Amino acid sequence: MARCRVCGAPAVICYPESRLCLCRDHFLEHFESKVERTLRRYRLVREGGFVLAAVSGGKDSAALLGVLSRLSSRLGFRLAAVHIDLGIGEYSRRSREAAVRLARELGVPLAVIDLRELLGLGVPELAVKARRPPCSVCGLVKRYLTNAAGVEACADAVALGHNADDLAVYALKSFLTQDLEAIPKLGPGTESIPGLAVGRIRPLYLASEKESFLYAYLSGLPFNHEECPHASRRLLEFILKEHLASLESRRPGLRTQFLAKLAKRLNDYPKPEGEPRPCRHCGLLSWGECSFCRLTRRILGEPMGPKAREYVRAKLEEAGAVMCRG
Repeated sequence: MARCRVCGAPAVICYPESRLCLCRDHFLEHFESKVERTLRRYRLVREGGFVLAAVSGGKDSAALLGVLSRLSSRLGFRLAAVHIDLGIGEYSRRSREAAVRLARELGVPLAVIDLRELLGLGVPELAVKARRPPCSVCGLVKRYLTNAAGVEACADAVALGHNADDLAVYALKSFLTQDLEAIPKLGPGTESIPGLAVGRIRPLYLASEKESFLYAYLSGLPFNHEECPHASRRLLEFILKEHLASLESRRPGLRTQFLAKLAKRLNDYPKPEGEPRPCRHCGLLSWGECSFCRLTRRILGEPMGPKAREYVRAKLEEAGAVMCRG
């Protein structure tokens, strides 16, 4: 049995690239130190700032909120959370329950955005009416409502639970499909655009999926163990993830080395052409009409961005998850 390098207790994880084995307690310390180094190295938070964490109810967002709640007092930032109930049957119900319980146990204010309450439809119905894959509609809705929550809360940043496995796959997919403009958005953090978009930060940027799971599990944090029923393993993301896992097993540390180097080269990739401007309906980031307003206008007969912002603001106020007032 492998033993912890620090204290000699039974190890719960070993890192092949460094031959570092750690017990439960020392792994938790190691994970928190890794996330703190990421926050400091990439200047993702500031003392006195306000971070709104997007909590899905899964393992990664559980680890995200858990570690940020531990680090918030040390680094001096305020923390709140937002959960989007996507209306995907029992999966969404269990995810919502896990998110609510998680926030309550950690003492973090949580605003719950209910898509069915807002639009009268969940992601499955929206996908059918839009004649688009559920994952496509889900991503569009989550991006819009998460950004709306960040803007309405006057947050300095929205924290996402993307781990190193996720981000390496997204970056590789963007390169293979030559969607090069997407790559600069996949770094440790993006900048805010006042009034239009809140910057996104990824505190788990250099943490693997295994580490995120172990941190959430060993910390006793509640999360939904189920996979979304609409997830398809035929998608390019899943195929690339399997191949990257195989490469990682042969070349331990390859994934994090790739992401660390990518973070230094983000400015070498092209940016979207033209200047972003407010959506003519809701005022958030767009190049004329935002995707959310366009989708809802086609399906429901009116752009729902303005109503969504009002709804989101009310939910944030109710939860005490707003920095600004009035």
